[in-house]
Amino acid sequence: MAPKPKRSWTDVQMAIMTVSMASVLGLWNLFAGPDRESAAKKAAEAQALPPEPVEAPPVPESAPVRIAAAPPLEPGEKIMLGGTAPQTEVVIKRGGGGGGGGGGGGGGGGGGGGGGGAVTSTSSS
Repeated sequence: MAPKPKRSWTDVQMAIMTVSMASVLGLWNLFAGPDRESAAKKAAEAQALPPEPVEAPPVPESAPVRIAAAPPLEPGEKIMLGGTAPQTEVVIKRGGGGGGGGGGGGGGGGGGGGGGGAVTSTSSS
């Protein structure tokens, strides 16, 4: 007859963790049931009402504004994983804009913008 394998403390911890996670998920589903019904009713009501049109104020055209996202390294600081620090640059363009709309498939897309919003792009080298 083969000897029984010795149980280690990690095996006991894994068993406790497995039981606790399974019970948390089970209780979560038990108590989330009533809330799920009220959330479905609220979502149906929200879809029935058309959204109010919002008019965005006009934004004058201007040159892109450049903002440095990360400060330079102080003397004595170094990058722990090696290499040089990435040079991040954020460009904000105002004006233009608008459009967007529908997406097919699963749940429909978001609505188009009202136009004139700020556009932000980030680049890193």
